[in-house]
Amino acid sequence: MATTEKSKYETLYELAKKSFQEVIEEVTGDNVTSCDPFEIVTEKQLSLSIIISLAGNTNGRILLNTTVTDGMNIAVAMNFGEPLDNNEDLHVYLAEFANMFCGRAATHINNEFGKREIWISPPSIFSAMDLDIITPNVTSMKAYYDCPLGKFIIDMGFSENTYDEF
Repeated sequence: MATTEKSKYETLYELAKKSFQEVIEEVTGDNVTSCDPFEIVTEKQLSLSIIISLAGNTNGRILLNTTVTDGMNIAVAMNFGEPLDNNEDLHVYLAEFANMFCGRAATHINNEFGKREIWISPPSIFSAMDLDIITPNVTSMKAYYDCPLGKFIIDMGFSENTYDEF
């Protein structure tokens, strides 16, 4: 039975959400579920975006949006609750968290489709007071999480097109 594009994207979205929830639960011990949409207010704090590109039969990206403060909460949790030795360690921990999350998503997706549907790239981390990252020509879906570590928005964009058409 052929999977329609809409149901394929919904499957990719659900598997990515599942992966984020699993990894957050492993890092914190807390169960998390998605919630109603919200805005991450960054007027007085730096926003933080971690982006990982997806390539293969389905192309796109997974974007994790939060604040630097909430990103620091993930880093400290990954450091067994201990403060970081220096601020540069924040990026190391967040890159590892993104690798865990997106690697898990790639595993779930590839297992679901029974083949190599996607590959992931190393994460890129951006921080600014007013940050917009736009990926044209993708079908994008967002999941929102308000958990003990903070607020997180997972924005997943998928396309069957080649990178030349992105």
